[in-house]
Amino acid sequence: MKPLFFLPLTLFLFSCGSEKQEFQTLPSGVEYFFVNKTNEKSIVKQGDVWNLEMEYYNSNDSLLYRSKDVAQDFVMYVPDSNSVKGSVEEGILLMNKSDSALFRVDAEIFFTKSMKKKVPTFIKQGEKLLFKIKLKDIIDGKEYQKSIDDWINKMMAQELLVIRDYIANENLKFEKLDSGVFKTVLKEGKGNVLASHKKVKINYIGHFIDGREFDNTYKRKEPFVFSLDSGKTVKGFEIGVSSMKKSEQARFIIPSSLGYGPYGRAGVIPRFATLIFDVEMIDFE
Repeated sequence: MKPLFFLPLTLFLFSCGSEKQEFQTLPSGVEYFFVNKTNEKSIVKQGDVWNLEMEYYNSNDSLLYRSKDVAQDFVMYVPDSNSVKGSVEEGILLMNKSDSALFRVDAEIFFTKSMKKKVPTFIKQGEKLLFKIKLKDIIDGKEYQKSIDDWINKMMAQELLVIRDYIANENLKFEKLDSGVFKTVLKEGKGNVLASHKKVKINYIGHFIDGREFDNTYKRKEPFVFSLDSGKTVKGFEIGVSSMKKSEQARFIIPSSLGYGPYGRAGVIPRFATLIFDVEMIDFE
């Protein structure tokens, strides 16, 4: 599931009163009731995108999730109909643009099939979840992907201009590594350059291009120890560290394409964040 950033938000208003509704049941066990139903037949194919608003509740009518609390607009890629039997997506496949509907779905199937995670401990065996969904739009998958690609390319081009301004203002000589990471040596190291598949011990200060610090091993008084190619760090960080010698100190500029990308890391790293790392290579083996 990915947020669709550039569509207008509409209000999601339904009256609950689900106990008064006469639900119909699909062979898979999914129960459904249309609050509003257009007369047009839904024409949707795998890979298209649903732009929708969603809320779901447990059997005690406690709200578990509301999409508008997560994103201004919320989207889901339309799945293969055979892969979602028994889950809420099977119900959404019945909907057309502007439809509003209620669904009752087995909680275990939803968490394991749709969410692909363990069933929360507070969910009772055999419990059903109530979904309230308004389908605002159905978007062609290729058109949606093109709009996302265009947006990403535009933002990355703007990011490169900011990086160039940063380099010009820092009065330091950066070299651009083949990968796209920018490096300047602050203190020369000794011996050979670190090869791949090595265990390293480093200190670092991580900050954004505007100077705001987001991580600092010196403050934690705990050097960072990890193995290259272990997946514990972003690609750009590993690329930079692998170019270092023992005792070397260097600054790296890591474009978002080699960092946390267009979506960032919730609560920590913004979208399209350029990362600056001052790294001290303590040792490697």
